[in-house]
Amino acid sequence: MNIRKSILLLPIFLLLFGCPSDDDMITPEETELENVTYEVILFEFTPDTGNNTSRLRYEIKFSNPNNTAINGFHKITINADGIISSNIATDSSPCYLIEANSDCTISFDEEQSFDIGMVNSIELVNVEYNFEN
Repeated sequence: MNIRKSILLLPIFLLLFGCPSDDDMITPEETELENVTYEVILFEFTPDTGNNTSRLRYEIKFSNPNNTAINGFHKITINADGIISSNIATDSSPCYLIEANSDCTISFDEEQSFDIGMVNSIELVNVEYNFEN
């Protein structure tokens, strides 16, 4: 009879003491990241530099408001005489990693020969920063 009681008490014992407590079942809460903000510090297009070239310069500062470092890609979209194009960063971009509560600035400065074609105007259409998945 003692063996029988032990066999019956064993599953009850395992149920009571073998299950994790509520504290053990709490998983760390995933915090949703806030979007990276940006500021256009400089955007300047010179259609004729006087050297048979046009010049595009810009500086854009990205700010990470999160308490954790983030990885991601920026995308700069411009309109050059009605032709929309985007420049998408790679993982070797200076702002691929932005430390917690920090800023990162990208710079672009390029002259293009009129031999390729003359552009009359370039406008900034959009700036995005997308988190890496």
